[in-house]
Amino acid sequence: MLKVKTASETKRKFLEVLKEAKENPILITRKGQPTVVMMDALLYESLMETVKFLTYPEIARELEEWKKT
Repeated sequence: MLKVKTASETKRKFLEVLKEAKENPILITRKGQPTVVMMDALLYESLMETVKFLTYPEIARELEEWKKT
């Protein structure tokens, strides 16, 4: 589960929150609503690559087959 912080708290403690987000993603809320997720850039790039691969049905099928072995 994501750790949640308010935008105000994030603003006040930005460097601390930045350090925390390097370890685990943090959901930032504004006026009680989810606004953004702060996370390590390498994790983000990895997630985007995974999403890209899974948008290709043939790759998704191959991954499913691979998981069965």
